[in-house]
Amino acid sequence: MRHDDLARTHTTADPSLKEHLSDSTFSIRMLRYWWAGQAIAEESRRQGRALCVLDVGCERGWLKFFTPPEAVDRWVGLDWDVRQECLHNARYDEVIRANFDEPLPIATGYMDVVVNNHVMEHLPRPGSTMAEMSRVLREGGIFLGGSPTMPHLFARLRERWLRRKLRLGRVAPGGHINCLSPERWKSLMDDTGLQPEFATGSHAVRLTGSWLESQSWWIRLNQVWGGLFPSLGSECYVLGRKTSAWASQTQLHRSANAHWRPLWAGLAAAAVLALAWGTWSTWQKWMHQDSRQLVSWIETHQEGRDHFIVSHGASEEALRHRSDVRLAGGLSEALLLLKELPHAHMLVTEADLSALCHWDAARDLVIDSRLPRIFQDDLILVRSGIAGTSLRDYWFSDATSAVVETAKHDS
Repeated sequence: MRHDDLARTHTTADPSLKEHLSDSTFSIRMLRYWWAGQAIAEESRRQGRALCVLDVGCERGWLKFFTPPEAVDRWVGLDWDVRQECLHNARYDEVIRANFDEPLPIATGYMDVVVNNHVMEHLPRPGSTMAEMSRVLREGGIFLGGSPTMPHLFARLRERWLRRKLRLGRVAPGGHINCLSPERWKSLMDDTGLQPEFATGSHAVRLTGSWLESQSWWIRLNQVWGGLFPSLGSECYVLGRKTSAWASQTQLHRSANAHWRPLWAGLAAAAVLALAWGTWSTWQKWMHQDSRQLVSWIETHQEGRDHFIVSHGASEEALRHRSDVRLAGGLSEALLLLKELPHAHMLVTEADLSALCHWDAARDLVIDSRLPRIFQDDLILVRSGIAGTSLRDYWFSDATSAVVETAKHDS
């Protein structure tokens, strides 16, 4: 709907407003009032009743001319300088003189809607004023705010510059001393019990009085830009909803999504158990991989009647459950068992092999197989027999190779 059509629905519209609208069919400057009026109308439809609206910084009361009359039951205006236009032209039900840096003269929880359009940028303590506007809202009521804007980082820098000018006396009281980005608006609402629901920009470029303000595509293009990039224009508008003032810890546990809590707790417990099981399984595999490798090696040498004589401590732990294994208390006992069992292998380490090479009792032993680097040792299967490499030949040839390799490395 065109701004001048909205204005003409009020036969008592402010003459200065009518004059302004006659110059521009689609005045971008009036978007601030049109946007707030549409938000009030939408909230009225949502609640199914007419609302009580507080216009903080009402000035001439132009907001009323852009709001469908059936959406509002009572208009209350606040301003530091009460203008008669609000009473005689806009016909607000009540207009009260107020200092916005002090507690507002409105009862707590009285209003359905609080509008603060292009006022916050002039106030010395915007956080305090926001807290007061939140206080006078009913639970579930909405706050509508608008101000000049720019991206958050630049807005902070500009505000520092403006505050410095104020301290130096270069800004008169009531001038611009704040610059609010959409992020700053959201932060102010979060801090005062308001849930941010919506933020938009109004336009990219405002060419007041230009022929473009009589073109519908121009206003639509600017609104699309504002919706996509709220901080990349000269103005932004926000909507926040009043939440419960206070909630005990018990009440917080009774949230609307409380029925999801067992699911998340169960998933978390399952994830912890899965992680613990995976860690334990990995540890078990790592700890027992040598045992599995040794058993597999033994299996390849089992031909049905064979026995395995073991005196190596770690190997004993891995093989003691097998019926074909005989445990010996040392090399001497192992050699005695080897004589008693004709189809037997003796499992020894490289260190044992060095000792056996000097024993006459081990003269007839030959190498059957070797398994390197298991349980921190090289394990060797030896047996009685003629076919195969004797212990002495194996040991001394292996020792000679080690000396040669060491010499090559040193050179």
